[in-house]
Amino acid sequence: MFDADVVINLPKLKTHSAQIFTGAVKNVFGCIPGLRKAKYHKMAPDLSNFGEIICDIHRATKIQLHIMDGIMAMQGEGPTAGSAYQANKILVSEDPLALDVVAAKMLGIDVEDIPILKTARKRNLGESFLKNITLAGDYEQVPRLDSFKFPKRFRRAKKSNSKAIVKVIDFFSTHPKININKCKKCNMCVESCPVQAIDKETKKIDYDVCIECMCCHELCMSKAVELKNSNKVAGLISRFFRK
Repeated sequence: MFDADVVINLPKLKTHSAQIFTGAVKNVFGCIPGLRKAKYHKMAPDLSNFGEIICDIHRATKIQLHIMDGIMAMQGEGPTAGSAYQANKILVSEDPLALDVVAAKMLGIDVEDIPILKTARKRNLGESFLKNITLAGDYEQVPRLDSFKFPKRFRRAKKSNSKAIVKVIDFFSTHPKININKCKKCNMCVESCPVQAIDKETKKIDYDVCIECMCCHELCMSKAVELKNSNKVAGLISRFFRK
């Protein structure tokens, strides 16, 4: 890609169980080959630090155009265990951050809700303020997607009561757990884990080692890696409200 005359980034409009939302900014992580992805997750388990790696990739590649496929988007526990959402939108920009700002706003979330985009704003990767972004095409204002579902672990923080919100986030935190009944024993979860926290035979996860990067959840094509509430009481409350 360093020898190409033009490189085009083709992200999907989707949610992500760990990153909340992924689009043009995050999609360049696909440039990293094979299991080196796991190495970088291990180097930067914190989402903000992981955003630094993503920004470094953008600086190195200098991709000229970003086209987001939002015709069929993904909602819920993306990027593999989510459900389809017919959004019928295509977004195009030379600025990856500006594109993601508009896409996130369509879902009803802001840059401050998404750790990677917060880091991209600090690194001046592109335009991050909606008021400075000009919309062209079929809309003069950002269209909203109704009833769009987010990952379970997403809880929007409110500046007015940050201490209480921190407790709520911790109370409702989730961790990956492998459902043996769904497991096809392909061992993709074991091989993709950057810290080797998953036992190959039993598929039990060592949560003292797990960094919650959600690689196992993301790469399991049989949807056997499920996100469970760390707190049993929180799990009961979550199930009650989903009903």
